[in-house]
Amino acid sequence: MVPRWRFLSIWLGWRWAKNIQRQKKANFLAISVIGVGIMTIIIGLSTGQGLQFEIEKKIERFHGSYQIRPYQSALEGDLYAFSKSQLYIDSNEFFERTRSIESYHFVAWKSGIITFSNQMEGARLFGFDKIPESISSVNYEGIVPNWSSSPNSIWISKEMARKLGASLNDQIQMYFSREGRQNPSIRYFDIVGIFNSGISEWEDPLIICSLNTIQKLNKWDFDNSQAVLLYTKNKASREQAEQLNATVPVDFEVFTSQDDFPQLYQWINLFDNNTYLLGVILTIVASFNAIVVIFIRIIEKKASLAILRAIGMRKTSLYKSFMTLFYPSILSGLALGNILGYLLLFVQSKWGLIPLDPDTYYISIVPVSWPWIKFLYANILIFIVLTGTTWITSMILSKINPSRVLQSQ
Repeated sequence: MVPRWRFLSIWLGWRWAKNIQRQKKANFLAISVIGVGIMTIIIGLSTGQGLQFEIEKKIERFHGSYQIRPYQSALEGDLYAFSKSQLYIDSNEFFERTRSIESYHFVAWKSGIITFSNQMEGARLFGFDKIPESISSVNYEGIVPNWSSSPNSIWISKEMARKLGASLNDQIQMYFSREGRQNPSIRYFDIVGIFNSGISEWEDPLIICSLNTIQKLNKWDFDNSQAVLLYTKNKASREQAEQLNATVPVDFEVFTSQDDFPQLYQWINLFDNNTYLLGVILTIVASFNAIVVIFIRIIEKKASLAILRAIGMRKTSLYKSFMTLFYPSILSGLALGNILGYLLLFVQSKWGLIPLDPDTYYISIVPVSWPWIKFLYANILIFIVLTGTTWITSMILSKINPSRVLQSQ
């Protein structure tokens, strides 16, 4: 038969827990601390990954998800070219082994000096066999060049147009060095578009032209180029690049944008690492604040706790009372933080209310992505940490000496 005092201790414990739960201010504080913590973590994860995705997308518009280049080009520079027959990229076997590829483009480049209205700037022609869809979707003024009818039509960057004082439909002049000759070659081009990709470091000197223009300048055959840009459905990765390497001849290599722009990606990864560090710090802060709230609320009732211990309430029952008391606050805080975080992210993705300095971050508004798996992991981590801290706190406070507490009262 269960002793009456055990029923009494359980009933008093339940009444004590209900009494503490009525303290709305303390509950609100605990829920707010947890909610703000998980909300900030969710926003940090979303904007951090969104920034990385947007910058990579901007780079890949011009660079491609991957580039196939011959080893020899590293030795001979801009003058080295290969023919399509060397790469056999048109073969069915290549596309059978690379199903993620959406399109590919043969390209070449050539450096020169551009002049307009007594202004002179260094520039680099970047010739495409045809304009990729990713580039035609970039922010631009003018029209997409039709090289079959207007072979000398070009796009220039917004910054280059500003430096030269050039506008749409203006004609610019370019000078190119010629091997074995002192006098440069001269070409005239018509500006039909002015683009703005947002990454000025390598966009400014870029001039988009037809591949045929580069071939004529270098006196190449019609099927010569310097690289192949591959555009894929999925995000580029080093692992996928290694798989692509197995599909091309041994004298060619596949490069990612990370290979060609390591410093930019180091900056992106640093930002990503800072996001995770912020998440860890916020988790610690939320846990610490939760512990403080727990201590304050329980110390206020230490006399009641001492009575419960004195009449025989077991530690396991005390632990259950603690968990029953604080689980609603933990779960409510997580729910509140998730709702507010998703709501703020939705508003930002819909209306872009928070701006960024494009000169620093390469984009004009705070980007948003939805890494649901990371969100789930963040919630699980916060829940485990807060549950653990609550359990540890209850273990410490359960060791209170009832007689000393009652004597002090």
